[in-house]
Order: sequence, then structure tokens, then C-alpha cells
Amino acid sequence: MKQTLLAFFLFVFACIGSAFAQGHKGQYYLGGSLTYDYSSYGSSSVINYTDGYTNYSTSKINSLSIRPEFGFFISDKWSIGIQPVFSRTGGTETSDFHSSADPTKNYVASDKYHTDILGIGIHARYYAMISDKFGFFPEFGISTLNNSKYFNYGTFSLGATPNFVFFPTQKLGVNLGFGGVSYNLDYHTKENTFHLGLNDAISFGLNYFWGRK
Repeated sequence: MKQTLLAFFLFVFACIGSAFAQGHKGQYYLGGSLTYDYSSYGSSSVINYTDGYTNYSTSKINSLSIRPEFGFFISDKWSIGIQPVFSRTGGTETSDFHSSADPTKNYVASDKYHTDILGIGIHARYYAMISDKFGFFPEFGISTLNNSKYFNYGTFSLGATPNFVFFPTQKLGVNLGFGGVSYNLDYHTKENTFHLGLNDAISFGLNYFWGRK
């Protein structure tokens, strides 16, 4: 019931915006995101062999993601944009082997590792402004993310996300995204997933606007 009411209010806001929005044609915007995460503990698993087993674990995980964004308005309300993606996840991996037949063959090996992901995304937005400072826009996007070393490992995504936008100044826009619908396809396993929700995947963003208005 709550999701139905929220969808109804979003539809009303979009209709109001059609009447009161100022045109953005000729404008450009620049934004993006930079995120960094660190975890002292990553994961652990046990691999069994005929002559023993190995405790495999990862630790000291560093994750960096850079997603710049550039877009421009092709009409008063429609914009298109592009977002290249680079991310790196790295840490320490440890293999602790235990022999069931000869304890002298036990060993512990530790090494550094990292995985780089490259990607590109294209999106389209429809801005329905309720006032000069506040509005709503759905964002429709398509993207691909691939392992830079093993390029056939990656994900293709297609989806849409509702967003609110607030302009504290004429050139700065603050975005709040929530939920959405998405379809994802794993290039290697061919596994596909579908997701729909309005109360998850909260995201914040900043855009700098310039050009004719």
C-alpha cells in the first residue's frame, strides 16, 4: 500500500512539473562519485584434497571506485549522459595447507592481489521540475562492467531509478535516488537476475550545471 501511494505521488509530481518546469535545453552537467572502503576481514573457505585440506582466506580488503559523469540536455526536459567506471579491489590472500599424511608438508603462503574493473554506462533522464529548486527525474540506464584481465567476466545491466533533485544554487544539483528496477546478466555464467523495489538502494549524488538556461 505504501509503495502504491509513493508511486501515485511521484506521478502527480511529474504532472505538476510539466506545467511549472523551466527549460534546460543547452545546459551541460558534470558529476560523479568516488568511494573507498576498507575491511580488515574479507572471506574464508576450506578446500579439501585427497591428501589434506587448505584454509583459504582474504584480509585487509581495499576497494576504490571512481565514476565520473558528464551529460547534456537535448531538450528542455530530456538529458543524456555517459559515465565511465574504474574500480579496484585488492588485499591479502592466505593459503594454509594441512596434510593428512605427512605434517612436514604443511605450509602457509601469503600474497597480495588486486582485481580491476572497467566499465561504461549511458543514461537518459527526464526532469519534471515542481519549482525552480525542487523536482523529480527518472533515470534510465544501460551499462557494462568487465574484469580488465579476463574481459569475458562481467555484468550487463539495464534499469531505471527514480530520483529527487534539489538545487541549493542555480548551478548545483543534489540528487537522491531510491530503489528502482534492474535486469542484470552475467557474461560468463549467463545467469540473469531481475530486481524491483522502492525502499532500497538509497544513493546521493552531486551535479554541476552550466550553459544556457
